[in-house]
Amino acid sequence: MKQLQIFILTLIIGFNTSNAIAQISENPIDVLSEKLLQNELLTNRFLKNFVFVKTNTFKKKALADMDKSIALFDDNLSYIILHLPYDRKVKEDFLKLQNFWNIYRINITDFEKDNYESLVKKTYRLGKYIKQLNKDIFNKHPDYSKNKKSIEIAQLNASNGKKIDAIAAIYVLKKAFHIKDAASYFDIDMGSMKKNLKKTGKLKTLNPKAKNLITDLKTTLESIKTLLDKEKYNPKMMYAYDNVYTNKTFKLLKFIIQTIK
Repeated sequence: MKQLQIFILTLIIGFNTSNAIAQISENPIDVLSEKLLQNELLTNRFLKNFVFVKTNTFKKKALADMDKSIALFDDNLSYIILHLPYDRKVKEDFLKLQNFWNIYRINITDFEKDNYESLVKKTYRLGKYIKQLNKDIFNKHPDYSKNKKSIEIAQLNASNGKKIDAIAAIYVLKKAFHIKDAASYFDIDMGSMKKNLKKTGKLKTLNPKAKNLITDLKTTLESIKTLLDKEKYNPKMMYAYDNVYTNKTFKLLKFIIQTIK
């Protein structure tokens, strides 16, 4: 791990201003945006899969999804580091994220630990590091301003996907593990999620397939709300709804990113 950190630091410090700007200019903002937003969307997915594994709910699927999510997160970080703006704060924020991720991924794959409250807090911290890095990179990218609207719409949907995974995790933590304050670490408002989908539908450059996805997402969101209102605990149904929502959100992100010039 230490060697990896040294390698990353060497790569970052080795950039000079002209090379860094050239890297960003030669690589379209759409590719970078998708990878940044995918990592944001993945944040709470790790926690969700962890708690479903612990309750033996779709355990094999949850384990496979966790492995896939970790691999995607790592691949995205490997791309992002090569296209960082030459900026001290961006470099520092990337290292904060990378160092914390190295610790976090050990926690989420150690299924013998039962400190769920600690994992919730760490997941919240991971999300904060990702959001800060994404904000810094977008602000420094020369093509951000002319694509600001599309990127902001994509961010709204990444946030929605992240919240759905948090809802699923909290549902299990509260019902199965009786952690009453699990929801206190996450900002979840289903009303704002509906508004985000409504704003997305108004993006004129979206293709018809994206419009259909938005309709499907609205329906799934209502189904999740109905499930939450029921007294009967049904983790399998929650897992199914959550997977439908987040998988379609990944597809919608691609359609939104395609509107970036």
